[in-house]
Parts: sequence; C-alpha cells; structure tokens
Amino acid sequence: MPNKAELQLEFREDVKSAEINTTFESAGLSVQYSRLMLPAEYDFRWNGGTHYLAHHDLVLLDGEMEVAGEKAVPGGDIRDLMTFVPAGQALEGWAKPANRLNAFTVVCFDPDAMEEELERGFNGFEAQAQIYFREEDLGATMRKLGRLMADQSGPVSKIYAETLGLAAALEMYRISISAQEQATDNGAGKLSNAQCRLVQGFIEENLAADIGLDQIASVSGLTRFHFSRAFKASFGVPPYQYVNQRRIEKAKQILATTGMPVSSVAEACGFNSVSQFGRAFRGFVGQTPLAFRKSA
Repeated sequence: MPNKAELQLEFREDVKSAEINTTFESAGLSVQYSRLMLPAEYDFRWNGGTHYLAHHDLVLLDGEMEVAGEKAVPGGDIRDLMTFVPAGQALEGWAKPANRLNAFTVVCFDPDAMEEELERGFNGFEAQAQIYFREEDLGATMRKLGRLMADQSGPVSKIYAETLGLAAALEMYRISISAQEQATDNGAGKLSNAQCRLVQGFIEENLAADIGLDQIASVSGLTRFHFSRAFKASFGVPPYQYVNQRRIEKAKQILATTGMPVSSVAEACGFNSVSQFGRAFRGFVGQTPLAFRKSA
C-alpha cells in the first residue's frame, strides 16, 4: 500500500527525534506504529482510500479530532480507546500530549481486499466513523499489534504482524455489521487431510524464511481469513503459533546435536534476532537455549 496510507504528523516546533515510526505492509493491509518521544504539540491528518483503525495509548493535555463534516471531539486521557474512519472520509486534528511515553497503532485496510478475504460484501457494510470508542476484543488485538511493532530488537515478524492486522480488520468488520449478519456466521470447517499435508510440508521447508500468512494460505487454496480459522480448527493453534512451535523444535534438535552458535541457530530457524529467538525459546521450553544445550 502507498505511503499516503499513514497518519501524517506535523510538529508545531522544530524538534528532532520527536517520533519513532515503524511500518509494516502486506496485501490489502498496512500497519503504522508511532511512539512520541517528546511532549511536542502536533497537527495530524488522514485522507486515505482505505479504512482507518487506530488504537491510542495517549494522554492529551489539549487537542481535538474531527471527521470531515462532523463535530470535533476533544482529547484527554484516551488510553486504550480506538478510532475508526471508513474509506473516503477525512480525519484531522491537533494534539498537545502529556509528558509521558505516548504512542498509537494504526491499521489501514483496503475494503476490496477484505471483500476477497471474506468472500462476502465487505464493501457494502454500513461503516460509520467512530471516535474514541472502546471494545474489549478488538482492543486486545490492537494492543498485541502495538507491542509487536514497538519491539526494536529486530525486524517485525511478518506472519504475526499480518495475522494480527488481518484479525483487527475483521474484528472491526464484525463490530460494524448487524446482529443478524453475525448470527449467520457459523464459522469455518477444518482443512482436508490433503491440505494439512501440503501446509505442513510447506512450513517445514520454509522454517528458516520469514514466511507470511498469505504464502501459507495460498498452498491450501483458501483466503487468509478462511485459512486462519480452518487451520486453528485443524491444529488447535493459530498458524503463527504453530510455525513458532516447529521452529523451536528444529532449534532444539540443532542445539542438542551440534555446536552451532546460538545466533546461527536463530537464523537457521527463521528468527529475526537472537533476542526474539531467546524469548520464543523460553516461552516454549522454559529455559534459555544455552541452558537447554547444557542439559541435552
């Protein structure tokens, strides 16, 4: 997606290093994470051709946000609140943040791409702008995405960022459709045995690569949305968790049978950094890679 699918910030003072910005792009999705390093006053605007969803970790001493044609909404303590703006509508405002670590996470999603994912009328749902709303499930997904994007220890995990971004877009869709439409969504079935074998084979062959959800889904012939649900129904865990489990199993085998440096093991198993590998390994195994090697 083009760079214009980002919230544009313009600081009113000539300050340096006021913002740390991390972005991720995939088919029909873009994610932007911005951390404000200084309590500098700024103007912001959005006028993209996609749906816009933002999660705020902000405390504002002053400011306001306005969707074109609507009444401006004042700022304040907007931590864990979200804003949604449908495609074709403009957003602008200004903010005076408090002297704390302020941040926001933005997901932009293309309605045409989402319609293909859902194989139903995503373009036709009654999208209404919402400023500073709270929703527990969507908020949890956006917080996970923000933590992932905020991690400066290495490149963003492609499959995890894509999974969370897609989940956020689809959860926003579910919030917006009618209760009757939600009731007709009976979930997805499982992958066939043949699809399971194809997917497992592809994952095993590409454990060292930064594979994306779209690549794995294409092996099964399903859209990312339907694949994610069918995969979890088949394997009991989401695709990104399964991939990490297989990477850790491969890492355990290498650690136990070779003297390969931990940094090389991390690279061979598809992790973007040693620190990312260490966290994932401890999470699955309960000890560090070096401790595991000594006990193996």
